Amino acid sequence: MIEKLSASEPASEPSGGIGADLHRATNSFRMTTHIRKLSPPDAKAFQALRLEALRTDPVAFASSYEEERDLSLEKVAERLVPTDDRAIVGAFDCGELVGLAAWHREEMLKLAHKGFVWGVFVRDSHRGRGLARRLIEAVIALARRCDGILLLNLTAYANNQPAIALYESLGFVVYGRETAAICIDGTLHDDVHMALRL
Repeated sequence: MIEKLSASEPASEPSGGIGADLHRATNSFRMTTHIRKLSPPDAKAFQALRLEALRTDPVAFASSYEEERDLSLEKVAERLVPTDDRAIVGAFDCGELVGLAAWHREEMLKLAHKGFVWGVFVRDSHRGRGLARRLIEAVIALARRCDGILLLNLTAYANNQPAIALYESLGFVVYGRETAAICIDGTLHDDVHMALRL
């Protein structure tokens, strides 16, 4: 079971200047952050960050803030019970939950060889530090350890090029575009569908 995954350290440290300062700042950040699977005791922190994601970046999620804001902590805790076929992972900085990613196996028998990645979000204050990559890498590692999973699918907002580029750098390939995939306040948005063969 994956409880903590850390990014690999650079082979050498820059000798000085801005590069060295950035290297030290990055290493300092990595020392205060870790990735682990969430569990029921994390329900309150998960719900707060999940609602923040739905409120601040609605086009990135099929679910809505209005649908999830009144969920009880008991219901939220049920979602956080990890199994071999599903898990939600979180990124923590000094003990504070600042990022999320999740996956689950498809339930139908003929689709059970596939997993689906969902709920990827990093708080704006912590973006640009590699946390999204580390979260997706953790999810991929969990799926690879799950018996019979051959493929991981995900859906991304078609105009979110940084997210699409990140997924492609991890091996996901775009295999389709869905026009008018979601509707928010009367505005239609396209999604792209991506897959990774494990």
